[in-house]
Amino acid sequence: MTIPRSMPPSRILTPVLIALSSLLTWAVPSANDLLKRKTGEIITEAKLDPKGKFAKALLASTEWQHEFLDSGPVEDPAKALKVLAEIWESDPALASDAIDRGMATACALESPRRKWTLTEVLPRYRFFTDKWDQGLLNMMYRDLSVFERRYLARGVQHTRFNTLASMQYHNDEVCLPSDKYTGACWYARWILHNPFGDSIHGPHYYAPFNNSWDNYAEIVRNVGGVCGSLSNFGAAAALANGIPAVTMGEPGHCAYAVMTKPGQWQPAYSLSWKRSTHTSFHGTSWGWHILVTTAQQDLEATRTSGDYRRLARHYSQKNNFTKAREVIALARQKQPAAWANWTLSAELLEKGKTIPADWKKLHADVLSHLAPLGGEIAFHFLHKHVYPKILDPKDLRQIQKVLVSAHQALDGWGLGRWDFQRTLKDQLGLLGSDISAQDHFMAGLFAIHAEKNTFTADILGLQLERTKGDQKRFHAFINSIRKSLAKGSTSNTDQYKNVISTLARSVLPKAAAAGDKATFQAIGKLTAGVFDKNSVTPEKFPGILLSSGGTFAIQQPGNRWDDPSRHWGVIEEHGGDFHTNITPATATIQLGNYGDLTGVVLVTRNGQFARLVNAVLQTSIDGKEWTDVHTFKQHGRIHRIDLRGKKISAGYVRVIHEGQPSLHFNKFHVYGNKKN
Repeated sequence: MTIPRSMPPSRILTPVLIALSSLLTWAVPSANDLLKRKTGEIITEAKLDPKGKFAKALLASTEWQHEFLDSGPVEDPAKALKVLAEIWESDPALASDAIDRGMATACALESPRRKWTLTEVLPRYRFFTDKWDQGLLNMMYRDLSVFERRYLARGVQHTRFNTLASMQYHNDEVCLPSDKYTGACWYARWILHNPFGDSIHGPHYYAPFNNSWDNYAEIVRNVGGVCGSLSNFGAAAALANGIPAVTMGEPGHCAYAVMTKPGQWQPAYSLSWKRSTHTSFHGTSWGWHILVTTAQQDLEATRTSGDYRRLARHYSQKNNFTKAREVIALARQKQPAAWANWTLSAELLEKGKTIPADWKKLHADVLSHLAPLGGEIAFHFLHKHVYPKILDPKDLRQIQKVLVSAHQALDGWGLGRWDFQRTLKDQLGLLGSDISAQDHFMAGLFAIHAEKNTFTADILGLQLERTKGDQKRFHAFINSIRKSLAKGSTSNTDQYKNVISTLARSVLPKAAAAGDKATFQAIGKLTAGVFDKNSVTPEKFPGILLSSGGTFAIQQPGNRWDDPSRHWGVIEEHGGDFHTNITPATATIQLGNYGDLTGVVLVTRNGQFARLVNAVLQTSIDGKEWTDVHTFKQHGRIHRIDLRGKKISAGYVRVIHEGQPSLHFNKFHVYGNKKN
């Protein structure tokens, strides 16, 4: 979606005036007056001459005032405005040039966050204005908002990339279309030890080369590095060419992201959704990053909500909290992605007299406007500000009802994937020490999210962790969600199939490892409706199918070739499949019934038949001591091992191959006579 990059003041203010006319019964300052008043207060606080040329230029431009006050959080406004005045002193013409003015304002806004004075800020400002005048920046630079220019003003995590020499090198040497900067990190090679054997994790990796090249960017390109150096190199290259970018931390890794198109941020060199941005304005996660950048894409909504906030504060200062709360409600509805609208809403409710309905109104707005946009941010706000006000610690049913309502308001991952389990742990804490209530809550959440199957894996994973070692609780939880899923089986929808597969992938390997036949079978039987029966039906051996009703396990279930949701069918008439991926390859059945064996039937996957050659079929009474009963010597898809007359009693049967990692069967059936 393309958002207009600038908006005439009349179009910005009209919605405010229309909305306010329905709220006000007496004259109040206009949006322009409040904007100018706030700017004047900061001028005074910065000890600037209110009648000086800079102050006059700023106060004469509504657009410039919006750029300064509504382009993201303003840390230490007086210091930032003083730096802006100093930049203007060196280049007064910027006031009438939207591009240069925007870059100057961005540099000023970032100066307190970087703890920079004019000495550090002015050269950075001049770098971008000069390069733009020379036609040496990407065309995207022309249309950047002041907020987006703040990334250029700030630079990257590794500050040596932010020197003018490094920026000049990047501008000269790494010139790409905007969407190609996601690969700019590979201008430098990945190398852990430099030619002298020094590790990049030590202090001497780049030291021998400090005088070999003119700047840090050139050193990194020629020497190389690992993820941190490469990601900072790629992000700095984009910034030096006028394209917003940010470096990020991931578990055991460093990555970065580039704004490849207006409003579109693309992760680069990224290995995980668990990202923490190094340039952040509120929270550091990817979801917070997208929230802030999304808000700033819609300048009209963001500036209008800024006007509402200023009016709300005006009413607050007059102790008219009723009007203040009415106005801030308009702000959060107009621009739910603006975090300041929500924090001011909570702040105003903390002031003056409130009734429960006031907090419930804020709660309803979070569910209507913020939760569908970003669940991570919504839950953070609710947990910190709202739940302490509306939850009754003595009423667990009320708490569960309120918590569930937020889950029902979610629209998938929203802005981006986030740590859903952390949210669940916070919510479980609100239920106190009542384990039964917590388990009931978790089972209910699984049923709520089962249809879309977005959060079910996280719910299941956390509950398996919580019930570890308590088979009674574990079985109760599994039985509860099994019943809820079974109710939806007649619909045979893709959503139903997906959630069954998710459940089975998590539960079946754990149940098999624990020898839990009941759980393995309860969940496994649900998968019979998810995938088709195997059509290969070899001749059976006498007796019953002893493997039926048991468990099936391999090493490293869920590897890149294996889907654990299909394991149950392997030991049943239905058929399924598995694929081992570690030497020795091992596939083990805990029989549904202990018995005297008459034979074993294998149906391998249709291909790579030679992999079974030299594998050994073994039996065991207790799953600890194993006896060889057959060695596979023939190629083929179907194998029938006749064990009649060998007087073999077993509770476990396995196939093991000491020589290679791959076994893969559609059926592994054990026949015989049940024995007490």
